[in-house]
Amino acid sequence: MEHSIKVYRRTESQITSLLKKYEQGKHTVQQFCKIHKIHRATFYNWRNKYSQEIKKHEAFIPVQFNDVAVDSSLFAEIELSASMKVKLFHKVDSSYIKALVLR
Repeated sequence: MEHSIKVYRRTESQITSLLKKYEQGKHTVQQFCKIHKIHRATFYNWRNKYSQEIKKHEAFIPVQFNDVAVDSSLFAEIELSASMKVKLFHKVDSSYIKALVLR
């Protein structure tokens, strides 16, 4: 007697959505795969392929610029959280800001 396994084809957005759901949840990989009918090897393949892409998109932080300058020598101020601000007093390369914010 043969068992037929139903194969689900998921889009890239469905896969990334599932991976985010896993990261935010409290299930083990085995439990998560059973709930969502994913083979564990498939899950790990997806995670290896898409996790860097997900992190890239989540790492972006919107920046607001105010027209009113509090200090005339202040070039920019980046508020990372309610308790953490980065003040720049001269123009810097964008790669410097990226390295500073993503650490």
